[in-house]
Amino acid sequence: IRHHTQGADFFNETHYLKRGDCEQKDGVAEPSFLQVLTRHPDGAEHWSERPPESWRTSYRRRSLANWITDVEHGPGQLAARVIVNRLWQHHMGRGLVGTPNDFGKQGERPSHPELLDWLAARLIENGWRLKPIHRLIVTSAVYRQSSGSRSQQSEVSGQLSAVSDQPTAAGASTDSDSQPSTLNPQPFLWSRFEPQRLEAEVIRDAMLAAAGTLERRMYGSGTLDETHRRRSIYFMVKRSKLLPTMVLFDAPEPLVSVGDRPATTIAPQALYFMNNEQVRERAREFGARLAKSSGKGSLEEAVTRGYLIALARCPTEAELAGVVAFLEQQTGIYLAAGRPEPAARDLALVDLAQVLLSLNEFVYVE
Repeated sequence: IRHHTQGADFFNETHYLKRGDCEQKDGVAEPSFLQVLTRHPDGAEHWSERPPESWRTSYRRRSLANWITDVEHGPGQLAARVIVNRLWQHHMGRGLVGTPNDFGKQGERPSHPELLDWLAARLIENGWRLKPIHRLIVTSAVYRQSSGSRSQQSEVSGQLSAVSDQPTAAGASTDSDSQPSTLNPQPFLWSRFEPQRLEAEVIRDAMLAAAGTLERRMYGSGTLDETHRRRSIYFMVKRSKLLPTMVLFDAPEPLVSVGDRPATTIAPQALYFMNNEQVRERAREFGARLAKSSGKGSLEEAVTRGYLIALARCPTEAELAGVVAFLEQQTGIYLAAGRPEPAARDLALVDLAQVLLSLNEFVYVE
């Protein structure tokens, strides 16, 4: 971060400061790397790069990147395992190493070390590109298991092997919430998919996407305006003005490293979907989208379209019949209140849209 009082784009020298006082400099802090992960005879000079003449940056971050990704003489192998563990945790709810911020002796041992190493090797082979690893995980049989049943115990090692999704009595006791330890030595077997709630940012983005109003323009400055329609990653983090929606759904504390976000379940979250004006606005846009796509067609078409957009599936026969009855009832209520017929139908679709956005299935990955 560049401060307006800083002067140059970067400091040529960084000093040790006594008691943090800028007026009490106590020697120059030379850039270097962790010695335990520095295994080249030339030391830090092996990765250091000097900037071109009159360049605006110091190239220290380039040097740091060179060191981090060096799989021969630097911490590249460890960095790759840390990264793929976090990707696995993001999709599966729990990392292969249950302590993503601690791969040391005080952290947990990996449940499947061969798989962790195999994924790390794929990351390095793909030039440290993350998308191939994301694709590899979400297309695996392990990820695509049901969350409604427990399967036979099956080790996953060296590759993302298939795991049976047939419920069995033997599998009913596997993968309990307790962590592997000396008292509970059985490893986590990934015998079923654990339902996960979407992150705060993704919940908001998903509502905008369902409404058809998500602005996909990339890059640019951040904002604190909750009404903006870009992805939530463009929200500015200001300690004195945290966004209520993000806090409500457990957005992490911005001042500390958070390896694993909590996922609380509290009443204000349900009330948010029922009463928040931003949610109602998304429902109006979603309802207008359904009304436009179905035109003067049947209510069944509108309901099916709504389910496909919000939940990525068609409604069951029972759901279709129940929702159509709900729409007819809501339309009748609006007609009795003096609304013209087209407007009454559109308002009923807005109510349906808000119901779909409020479903657990919308905010949970199952």
